[in-house]
Amino acid sequence: MSNYFSYFPTTLHDLRQTGQKTEVTNILRRFKVRSALKDRTDVFYEYSIQFGDRPDVIAEKFYGNPDYAWVVLHFNDIIDPQFGWPLFGVDFDNFVIGKYGSMASAKSTVKNYYKVIRDATVKNDGTRIPKFELVVDQTTFNTLSPTQRRSETQYDYEVERNEELKQIRLIEPRYLSQMIDEVETILQED
Repeated sequence: MSNYFSYFPTTLHDLRQTGQKTEVTNILRRFKVRSALKDRTDVFYEYSIQFGDRPDVIAEKFYGNPDYAWVVLHFNDIIDPQFGWPLFGVDFDNFVIGKYGSMASAKSTVKNYYKVIRDATVKNDGTRIPKFELVVDQTTFNTLSPTQRRSETQYDYEVERNEELKQIRLIEPRYLSQMIDEVETILQED
């Protein structure tokens, strides 16, 4: 991500309160990829992050330059790559153990109780209708029939969340220069 901050404007700031101003990068400027753009299926394709993938590795693989790692992160609204990026193997296990004390505890302790409103289905035309569930307390959970309820352990919760993090969208390479130009324009505007 070595060139990411090159797009940001600079400003003069008195860092030491001495009256002498120093030119610094204004990292407080932000931009966001328009949701209308991110919803257009002709602008992106879906990618499943694999073991060993990092934002710079994916940028090199798909855009030919690891410096475009920031594009991978921003297009997916990943602000913190440490916690917004999936974990694999031992790293995932260590995360679960660190959060819940032990793997055995995480696998045996219920995190959420759900009331199943609708199971996931696929219509005749191929349209997928996702499952719909509501989080309920244990008392309500116990009043529901087995077909109307589902519980989730701490471990299963973390696995599901980690699996969701593996699914990202990558902007088509043909739109990359346009996106970079727009970001540069936005960040340089006063």
